[in-house]
Order: sequence, then C-alpha cells, then structure tokens
Amino acid sequence: MAQYKVVAGTFHVKGFQPDGDSIRFQADKPENWDFFAWETVADKAAKKKQLRVESIDAMETHYAGYHQPRPFAIAALESLLELLNIKSVVYSLSITQIVDADDGKSGFIASATTDRFGRPISYLFPKSAKLTDGAVMDSADLPIEKSLNFQLAREGLVYPTFYTTTDRILAEKIRAVVARARKTKRGIWSIDRTPDFMLWDIRTIQEDILLMPKLFRRLVGFFDKYSDFGKLEEYMAKQRDNLVLWDGTKKRSLADLMKISGRRLQMKTPVEDILFSPK
Repeated sequence: MAQYKVVAGTFHVKGFQPDGDSIRFQADKPENWDFFAWETVADKAAKKKQLRVESIDAMETHYAGYHQPRPFAIAALESLLELLNIKSVVYSLSITQIVDADDGKSGFIASATTDRFGRPISYLFPKSAKLTDGAVMDSADLPIEKSLNFQLAREGLVYPTFYTTTDRILAEKIRAVVARARKTKRGIWSIDRTPDFMLWDIRTIQEDILLMPKLFRRLVGFFDKYSDFGKLEEYMAKQRDNLVLWDGTKKRSLADLMKISGRRLQMKTPVEDILFSPK
C-alpha cells in the first residue's frame, strides 16, 4: 500500500503545452517537495512542476509532430481545465500551446513518487476536496472518487493506463468505472477501435479512428522509421514494453497481445488489464 503526500497549490497552463493528462502545478509550500526523491536539484527547485497524471492516458494533441483525432483529444483537455475552473483559454493557431488563460486556480495533488523525468506522478483534486496540505495518506484512505483522474475515466474521456508501480487499490476503483463506461459506451468507448482496426496509413490513426494512446505512439514510431508496411509485426515485436497483465502473466511487448494480418490489427486484451513497466 503506497503512501501519498498531499500538496496544496495552483494549476497552470498559460504558456505551456498541456493535454488531458498533463499540467503544471506550483506548491503553496515548497517544503512539501522534500517528501520526494528527486532526480536532479533542478527538478526539485522548479517552481511550476510538470505533473504526470496517474492511471489515465488522454489522446495526443501533439506527439512527435502528430496528433490523434482532435475533437476527442481536445475534449479531455478542456474537461480537465473545466474541472479545475481554468477559463478563458486561448490556443495557438496550431492548437499545441495555450497562449492565454485564466489559470493559477487552487487545488491539490496527491503523489507517492516522481518519474525519471522529475514529474510527480499524481492524482489531481479540486479545491473543494477535503484534503489537508502536507498530509501523508495511505492509498486506502485517499478519496480517489473526488480526483480528476477518476472523473475523466468515469466520463469515458481518457483511456485507463496502469503501470506496474500503480497502486492496485486505486487502480481497482478506476478499473470499475472504466468497465461501466465501456458497457454503456460512454465517450470514447462508443467508437474505440483498439480491439480491431484496419491501418491504411498515418492518416488512419490521426484523423479516422480512436486508439489507446500507447499503441498510437508505437505506430507513429513505425511510420517514421519504415517504408515497408510488411515490417510492422517485426517492429512491434522489437518493442521491449515488459508488460504484466492484471492476472500476473508477463508479456514482452504489445505484439504478444496482438494479431497482425496484413493491414488488420487486433488486440483483444482490454486496455485496463495491461500494466506497463515505467521507462
């Protein structure tokens, strides 16, 4: 059972490139950051810290020059901003950066650790959450249902994405709301094509279909490096994802969960049953 540090502060997007699972946060009391082991002194000293939002993965608004279907990618971001009460958002012309916004809104994060990029791996909470700045809480006591992570998953606006380091108690609760959203075809679950789709070209995954973002990013890497579509299966098998399924089964890569027949790709394992190894 993990222990989570509760940090009060403000959320910031102006001048940054947030998406539905990424945002900046400034602590009201910088001494709260002493709880964490930081990769570098600079990471700890940064006032506005990039967060990695735990347990969810929003569709990419910008990744290596590519994006997923924008209506759904932007919907997750704008829902996140609405839940944080960040208003008057103005995007750059390329819709990759927020050039102006009424941000700096108060709220909380609860985080147990940072990733290798110095980002606190966090559950986000609005100002109204009954949390105490500086408190350390067991995962069983954290009001996860009040978190923005939970709410975005419940509304079907993001994909669940768990790591081998994700606390199982919290993951179970998010898995439950994802199962309900999938059953009622809420949000992305009405048109998710991750289990079975035809891949014609890069436009397929940018404009036409919704996929688990992890798979989207893998396919972007393939299109950038290869000219022969017949190399896809070999390429996917080379990716050392080091997966663990919810039942404990270990798999080397997403390719071990997929069937690739020409341009038809199938992955029947539910996204929420996959635990990725942190990189």
